Amino acid sequence: MNREYAENLSKKVVEILKQKRIEQGISKLEISKQTGISRTAITLIESYKNSPTLRTLFMLSSSINVKLEDIIQNAEEFLDE
Repeated sequence: MNREYAENLSKKVVEILKQKRIEQGISKLEISKQTGISRTAITLIESYKNSPTLRTLFMLSSSINVKLEDIIQNAEEFLDE
């Protein structure tokens, strides 16, 4: 896996998490209250201005009741098309 692929994978994971959050009608404020991650940090992550850690991705995915492993797999499948 090269650096470009890793960056694209990270962006796709964030994109999918954002899409799932919106589909479920969950606000950034709700996630912030549940996870302790600031709303500003979530905004920066969702706009690709900050790169989230694995821990942060796990917390975000858990807050919307999706498995991070599934999101990563979906992102990889999309990139491999």
